[in-house]
Amino acid sequence: MPEGQVSHRNAITLQAALAGRDLVRVHVPDPRLAPQRIDERLSGDSVSSAEARGKHHLLRFDSGRTLHSHLLMSGRWVVRAGHEPPWTGGLTLALFTGRHVAALYQCREVALIEPGQQLPRWVTTTGPDLIPADDPAGVTAARLARVAPTREVGEVLMDQRVVSGIGNVYKSETCFLAGVDPWRAVGSLTESEAADLGRVAAELLREGVRQRGGIRTYAPPGGRAFGRGTKWVYGRRGKPCRRCGTGIRSRGQGDANRTTYWCPACQA
Repeated sequence: MPEGQVSHRNAITLQAALAGRDLVRVHVPDPRLAPQRIDERLSGDSVSSAEARGKHHLLRFDSGRTLHSHLLMSGRWVVRAGHEPPWTGGLTLALFTGRHVAALYQCREVALIEPGQQLPRWVTTTGPDLIPADDPAGVTAARLARVAPTREVGEVLMDQRVVSGIGNVYKSETCFLAGVDPWRAVGSLTESEAADLGRVAAELLREGVRQRGGIRTYAPPGGRAFGRGTKWVYGRRGKPCRRCGTGIRSRGQGDANRTTYWCPACQA
């Protein structure tokens, strides 16, 4: 699943390619979107800005309309030069300006919101986004203090209503680097530990915005910082911990049963 760093990276790309430009064509081949008449309603409109809010994408238009999308597990935005037609396989919609085409693929969560209409509820109830937050440590500590104290740390970090942007990979990596057992009850955290979770998560997410390709959180000693595809614990079940050599463990967590990875020694 794309995490918060992807939506912010996409927003930067979409802003640079589309903002201030008129749409010369809107193509919506996905039949599930036909009732919304997105092509008719956006025809001739101009993009004013691109915004990320947690894992949500918001394209604003001069008309006051907002195009909302959430990539879920497999969606993606691709921006190409205007003379390069978008790939057709899995195409959800495409926005054409004179210079670029922004194509959205394999995304079923798309809504065009009219001026004055509310954004979807799961956007308006999204918690603070840690990437632009001025004080992610303080924000996270305050938000964690408000949830049921018996909930598990790893499950709560994935709850976008608490703080937004952390997905399954960053959940495991954040808990490891903060030295917190993801199975602990939130109510057992000290204020300092809760703040560390927010600080570490924000640092990882912000670095992820600058990266390209897969999430990279670990660099081998003497190697290039954030070496390609390397992580501290995620995806390393049974392999030795990069710090202490203890075997990395994993199991499903929360109602969604998303796999959590951790070191039982470093995160005792």
